[in-house]
Amino acid sequence: CSGKIYLVDIEEERVDIQLLILFDMKDISEYLSLYEMFVNNVYYKKFYEDIWHKADELCEKNIKVVIRNLGSNSDLSFECYSH
Repeated sequence: CSGKIYLVDIEEERVDIQLLILFDMKDISEYLSLYEMFVNNVYYKKFYEDIWHKADELCEKNIKVVIRNLGSNSDLSFECYSH
């Protein structure tokens, strides 16, 4: 997953499915905190706040579904929180 950029059209009808597949990839959980830092960048907030807010909500909703589905016995869910 390192060095890859994933572009997702938030207006796409099946964006939730695309995001669930993306965030459910085994190695992506380690990088969820990096996603948050990118969205919180001041430049993007200043010029694209409405678009990023919508995208952020979609991503967070799908990240929560993936983490919830992992269950409490999964090492992967703890890996996500360790960063």
